[in-house]
Amino acid sequence: MPGHRFYNPNLSSGKLSPEESHHAVDVLRLRPGDSAAIFDGKGTEARARLIQANAEEVTYETLSTTRTPPLQCRIRFGQALIKPAGMDLLIQKLTELGVSEIWPIASERSVPKPSGEKRISDRWLSIALSACKQSGQNWLPQIHETAPLDTFLSSPNPAPPAGRIIGSLQPEAKPLPERLATVRQAGGSPALDLLIGPEGDFTPAEIGRARSAGFQPASLGPLVLRSETASLFLASVLHYEFNLPH
Repeated sequence: MPGHRFYNPNLSSGKLSPEESHHAVDVLRLRPGDSAAIFDGKGTEARARLIQANAEEVTYETLSTTRTPPLQCRIRFGQALIKPAGMDLLIQKLTELGVSEIWPIASERSVPKPSGEKRISDRWLSIALSACKQSGQNWLPQIHETAPLDTFLSSPNPAPPAGRIIGSLQPEAKPLPERLATVRQAGGSPALDLLIGPEGDFTPAEIGRARSAGFQPASLGPLVLRSETASLFLASVLHYEFNLPH
């Protein structure tokens, strides 16, 4: 497939958005007749040839399409807000790892919600799109607006009980391999709901509410990991365990 990738949620429209057109013409210097890959963020990618190319609008003809099936296991990730640079990194890497949904959570110990919520959401979407383009990912994750913990806990279509995991520093937390063994014993899981707290972890009251909602505490090892490290570690392990052939 061509190296240059662009996003268009409506592939059949035959034209790129003004933002993508500007990038194609003014940054990448593409011209009529050049080829590109265009994906819709919902699993379909088109091989296309550019017809008209100017900074305001790029039009194209579709030569062929391919369909990327969704990953076997839906991974929905609840992440307590951390510093902006850490959140930006997580949006990028969780997208590359095929996470289906990202829920930024305003917990009691998380950093304050960034000002300009719409602008922050747009930035996160832009980061996710860039990660899709770079990695060849044809599925764009759903990035929710920042919400309280209880909103995430009560979100629809929850994962099966064995697949609801909260990273925990508490002494009673079982090692992650034991939690994963329980998931496998249940016949594998078509869905996983993960929850990672801020620096200093969730409060005992928040952990209690999560456990009441079915989340099982898992220890990620003897070291105290930064929140973003814990999240990337957990997402990577679960992607390996449930989305890669063995």
